[in-house]
Amino acid sequence: MKINPDFANTIREIRDKALEERSHSRKVVNWVEDHRLRSGPGKAIVFILPTKGCSWALSRSGGCSICGYIYDNPQEPNFENMMKTFKEKLHDSIKDGENCSLKLFTSGSFLDTSEIPEEIQKEILKEASQYKEITEIVLESRPEYVTKKIMQTIKESIDIRKIEIAIGLESANDEILKKSINKGFFWEDFEKAAARIFDVGAKVKAYLLFKPPFISEYDSIKDVLQSVSKLNRLGVDTISINAISIHRGTYLSIMFEKNQYRTPWLWSLLHLCKEIKSKYPNLRLICDVVAGGTQRGAHNCGDCDKQIIDALKQFVLSQNIEDINSEFICSCKTEWKSFLLQEKITIS
Repeated sequence: MKINPDFANTIREIRDKALEERSHSRKVVNWVEDHRLRSGPGKAIVFILPTKGCSWALSRSGGCSICGYIYDNPQEPNFENMMKTFKEKLHDSIKDGENCSLKLFTSGSFLDTSEIPEEIQKEILKEASQYKEITEIVLESRPEYVTKKIMQTIKESIDIRKIEIAIGLESANDEILKKSINKGFFWEDFEKAAARIFDVGAKVKAYLLFKPPFISEYDSIKDVLQSVSKLNRLGVDTISINAISIHRGTYLSIMFEKNQYRTPWLWSLLHLCKEIKSKYPNLRLICDVVAGGTQRGAHNCGDCDKQIIDALKQFVLSQNIEDINSEFICSCKTEWKSFLLQEKITIS
């Protein structure tokens, strides 16, 4: 069994209560941001499409213990209006001759046909294929929706070499996936999905979660490094390290409100990026810090937070380890080291 029933039931109870206040907005959210393309620094056109949301979060298993994105999705999406707005905003966002990435997010799985019908998936991709400036297209999905059929459909709709399927693996450790995150799938499921993606000539991006509930910061550092090693052996060449941020209406938010959980240190993220990039220099390593510098996101003491967040942003764009090799000085670095040491001793 890939879930712990008692844990899943508790998550579902929290979810059901929060879903009563779910947003009904059908607005297509869109912005342009700095992004690391495979060819170098550039721009990404980002869309959050208003679908019904993640099927796993809406299931009787309650979804993931850390995710509250489902609360921003409408219960009844309007695909006709969505497509009209998508086409208009995409056209307005494209700059002639400037290569860019297109990120298509749904707060769920783009490849889930119960979330985005197949004909709408095709229409979106065919629209994107009209712009030569779009050199990369990122589609998020859980592994169960990465089927041979759906990948073939994508291949028939657009140049498959532009496609990158981003999967929230979170950890390559099945125990963490089951007992900490309630992910509903295991490493073997990710492996199978990755094989289907590679088979048609597309690329794979993996999201790894830093410091899920019940996992110490010290152990989470080790887990991320072990997960990166397994992903590298599998041939995944883009990895995003996502530090926990606190979402409303989640199991983790209740832990946080009871002072049972501290969001990660920025020092730990800096350490991870240095370790990973030095060992895997050809890896495209992403680390976007959501709610960084606040209590609900990765943070240090407050005095050095901006300096480290800015350095991480520059590193992601340049992929040059020298951008984070500077000797960042702050008194809280000693506190961070003592924090990790105490966790290590306690665990031992």
